[in-house]
Amino acid sequence: MVDKIKVEDLSCYYGKKCVLESLNISVVQNEILSIIGPSNSGKTTFLRTLNRMSDLDSIYSRRGDVYLDSASVFDMDMEELRKRIGMLFAMPISFPMSIYENIVYAPKRLGLIFKKSEQDALVEQSLKDAFLWNEVKDRLKSSAMKMSGGQQQRLCIARILAINPEVILFDEPCSGLDPISTARVEESMVELKRKYTIVLVTNNVKQASRVSDRTAFFLMGKIIEIDTTDKLFVSPKKKQTEDYITGRFG
Repeated sequence: MVDKIKVEDLSCYYGKKCVLESLNISVVQNEILSIIGPSNSGKTTFLRTLNRMSDLDSIYSRRGDVYLDSASVFDMDMEELRKRIGMLFAMPISFPMSIYENIVYAPKRLGLIFKKSEQDALVEQSLKDAFLWNEVKDRLKSSAMKMSGGQQQRLCIARILAINPEVILFDEPCSGLDPISTARVEESMVELKRKYTIVLVTNNVKQASRVSDRTAFFLMGKIIEIDTTDKLFVSPKKKQTEDYITGRFG
């Protein structure tokens, strides 16, 4: 197994408050690593640190390092890093333009595609990979804002895929979706790990058990336990982990 991301002695702060403390964790290439834990355990801060989204917050600071293929993300050009590590947020944010233009907007801006034939091929493949093509192929020129919430979330996945990242970060991607839409997003994630490395933050422990290869349990800014998902959910080593996944707190 090859480490795609390696986190070493990472501590993160907002002002003087430490929200992540001395984390050491690796994400293996082409796996889905789920991060679970109660609110305020540092899950989203961890995710946002991997592609430096937290750098946008003026009171955020950190110590330690994060490596992508052995290179520190903190030494990388920000635009290059965001191309390599894409992020999907809890609420789908579609651009106020057509489905087609939502997909090609970033690749055109980054100079990745030029010809109309290249754009057409990219739109089709991205939507297929996001399990959305069959639902929208006859209305690509219609507004993305008219899509359902679940469709918009899968459109956002397709939009990320269009820039061909190496890692995709999912931050509560199904929190506002119905069960059918949730199942389709989960189906997309499982299929996508063939090409990409995925880190999923979720408050839904059942979702973590369904889709992830490994699961890490965060509590109050620390990693309490990390193991293969089967082992962690069937026979956790730490009582805190067992109490959380069985619903005794959280």
